[in-house]
Amino acid sequence: MTDILSKYKNTHFTELPTPAFIINEDKFNLNCQAMLKSVNDLRLKTGKNILFRPHVKTHKTGQGTVRQLGHGVINHYERNTGSILVSTFSEARGILDYQESFGEKYVDDIAFSIPVCIPQYMTRLANTANRVKTLRVFVDNEEHLNNLVEYGRLPGDKKWSLFVKLDMGTHRAGVVTESSEFQSLLKKILSKDVKEVAELYGFYAHCGHSYHASSASQAYQYFEDELKAVNNAAKKVVDMDESLLAKSLVLSVGATPTTTAVLHAKPDLTEYIRNELIGTLEVHCGNYCLYDLQQVSTGCVAPKNVAGFVLGSVLSSYPTRAEMLTDTGVLALSRETSTIAGFGYCINPDEILNDKFTSKGEWYVDRLSQEHGILKPHAEVNCPNLLKLGSKVTILPQHACITMAQFSYYFIVNKKGTVVDVWTPFQKW
Repeated sequence: MTDILSKYKNTHFTELPTPAFIINEDKFNLNCQAMLKSVNDLRLKTGKNILFRPHVKTHKTGQGTVRQLGHGVINHYERNTGSILVSTFSEARGILDYQESFGEKYVDDIAFSIPVCIPQYMTRLANTANRVKTLRVFVDNEEHLNNLVEYGRLPGDKKWSLFVKLDMGTHRAGVVTESSEFQSLLKKILSKDVKEVAELYGFYAHCGHSYHASSASQAYQYFEDELKAVNNAAKKVVDMDESLLAKSLVLSVGATPTTTAVLHAKPDLTEYIRNELIGTLEVHCGNYCLYDLQQVSTGCVAPKNVAGFVLGSVLSSYPTRAEMLTDTGVLALSRETSTIAGFGYCINPDEILNDKFTSKGEWYVDRLSQEHGILKPHAEVNCPNLLKLGSKVTILPQHACITMAQFSYYFIVNKKGTVVDVWTPFQKW
């Protein structure tokens, strides 16, 4: 996006064409820094080697990934990870291309966070594995293991590295640890034919329903649930194979609400990790670098922590019903919702870069069509002034991940609100 950057560099974000997605660089960096410090603090409290694996699916960029890993945002001695999660081949390929263009190795361990061990993807998985030191694949079905056996070992005679994905109750993906399917899956993993081509790396839990938490304490409880689930899974597999060392298993837990809640880790959690966890703990999360209204609704973060927003323009106004029409429809915001009303909050453009703003603004996005949205005043706001046609509005989105997928590039702005960079996401599969 060199042409885009050269055209708009040093332009104030309120002068950009709309709709556009804007990232506040300072807040993005601070969010990355806070999570890395949180994990490091937990490491110090427990005296355990706790790993960190950020998910890159929210922004899907090389620039954002290296910041999630700590480069440029945290002291080198606190940066101890080159591990990431991806959801698509495009993300993995794009990030590997990005680091190769700099001759760097920011990333040396990629986990594919969706179980994709099916015939049509096996060659693409192997090609990805050939470009990185380690590739982890997720399995939650015996047929995944059959496909790995059928394909054979990776180039260089390397074995596949397996994460078993656990179902934490959302029934989106994963296997329930108390089910017969889980027992059968473990037996299959420990069978001779599978061991010839693959080895168990660990267990992965993600409380997706933590996005619906209503308080930090509830999100914290979900984190405890994740910990106990992976630990119980590890105990079961160790019981089935005495030769398997428990400490060799990686127990990966996290979601942005649960890991954000760990910023205030209680003593009982610290004791559990120190004394009860039989494997090596890994923390994973992704949305935290941007945050959004869904995260605000959990009570774990404040609106001022949201690092990305949508810039729109007022197209028309309707005084008799106190509403305004904007160019921010479904294709700029998505139809995601939370306990916070509407599809986005309009923050005053003069305040949105300020990390001290407390107002939620006078307007919110009440209704959406494909290309346009309707702004409506909050119920407690008494007859706000309608904005002049052509005025710019800045909207905090409900779900940053899906909102950002609507844009082919993001404008990065500094404290003054001027464009300093343009990031291009690695979209689609």
